[in-house]
Amino acid sequence: MEVLVDDKPIVPGPVASGTLGEVLAFIQSDHCSPGRIVVSVHCDGDLVAADDMAEALKKPAADFDRIEVFTGTKEALVIDVMTQAADTLDDSETESRRVADLLTQGKTAEARQNLVECLRAWQQVHDAVAKSIGILGLNPEAVTVRDQSLLSAVSKPRDVLLQVRDALLAGDDVLLADILQYEFADVTDTWHAIVTRLRQEAEDLREKNPAAI
Repeated sequence: MEVLVDDKPIVPGPVASGTLGEVLAFIQSDHCSPGRIVVSVHCDGDLVAADDMAEALKKPAADFDRIEVFTGTKEALVIDVMTQAADTLDDSETESRRVADLLTQGKTAEARQNLVECLRAWQQVHDAVAKSIGILGLNPEAVTVRDQSLLSAVSKPRDVLLQVRDALLAGDDVLLADILQYEFADVTDTWHAIVTRLRQEAEDLREKNPAAI
């Protein structure tokens, strides 16, 4: 098994026979300089996607011939993740309007199929926001977004997502269309504000710490 960190080979030592997760923990503790974290992993040439990471971490590291680990600063990681989140929001906003139109036209099956993709995108944004708050070490009650705490702002999209879930479970397509048409614009707007604030927090931290580039 070959292990590289930022293109430099290392010896995983005592965790060589462990799981991929144990190897990454070893790299984070012993091979990452202060302020740097593991940001991506390639196994046998393939990037381990975020959705697959939890399962991959459980696998024996010896299952792979080559493990490539790339590190970066937490600030750069959050900036990149929030940029991707903003793009995801733009795409999902267009798609949610399309779903609402399909529901209004009575094309329920197609609408629900497309809604699954929207829900997946919204969950990705929610997870990205939650992880970024943790990575930056922010207090969600102390940071404000549009004159409210970050904690309060994050809860609003979640509340509307619960309404979407309830409408789906009830099979109420009229209510579902109304939520997507009239309430989700505010939700995506709130999410954009959160994403912008987190990106700004990361950029401010990077400016204060020139090494975080």
